[in-house]
Amino acid sequence: MKPAILADHPGFQRLVDSLGCPLVLSTPRSFDLVFEGGLPVTVSLHPNDLEVAIDVWCYDAAPHKAQVRRNIVKSLLMLNHAALTEQAVRIGMDSRGLILLHGSQVLEGLQGTSFLNWLTQLVEQGRRIRTLLNTYEEEPDSQTRAAHPRGALLH
Repeated sequence: MKPAILADHPGFQRLVDSLGCPLVLSTPRSFDLVFEGGLPVTVSLHPNDLEVAIDVWCYDAAPHKAQVRRNIVKSLLMLNHAALTEQAVRIGMDSRGLILLHGSQVLEGLQGTSFLNWLTQLVEQGRRIRTLLNTYEEEPDSQTRAAHPRGALLH
């Protein structure tokens, strides 16, 4: 049995402790959650030690053909532009084709209730993005999706 991972930053450890539920850290600077419908979330301390980041992994676009992926990216860039004018959230696609919603806030003063309210807002927005992306008509066939290891979790 592996020993429990402890946060390497006292402020991040205070945030984890303030949540009032047992959490297992993935690394000394992050933990992972999975919400209803299999929506995965990563919470991490930014390398600057001042901000906490939440990544809501919304969708796996890798199985889509090039044109559909370009349309997805265009849609996300428009959403990203709109989001930047409102609050500190960004929408992106990583090198594996995974779509994520990313938010960050200053660690100082972020505890329990304020963190949970922020996390809830991002998870709900992530669900909306997932719903939007699931409406694309050109879906890969079920065999392609089943062959993708992330397919079952992100769709």
